[in-house]
Amino acid sequence: MILDLSPANRDLYPGLDVQDLAGKPTLLTPPEVAILAMTSYLATIAIDPEGVVLTGRMAIWAYLAVFHFLHGKTKRIYYEDGRGQRVLVAAHG
Repeated sequence: MILDLSPANRDLYPGLDVQDLAGKPTLLTPPEVAILAMTSYLATIAIDPEGVVLTGRMAIWAYLAVFHFLHGKTKRIYYEDGRGQRVLVAAHG
């Protein structure tokens, strides 16, 4: 499962203020509000129990919040740098 954390993935940011600034989708909602919406959305989708790849341009707080949510729900969590390089950042089981 590949999970794009960039604001271009509007499904991950339901009802939040995402605007195109300088040609790039940008999340303007404060992190403390956005994290609740993001984790609420993630709770509604099927998480691959074998592994999840996190990718996309986004602030580190979003990666940390999603990583925390996924911890214990999947065996492996990877980070993909946008150039195809994957780094295993967590492995359980």
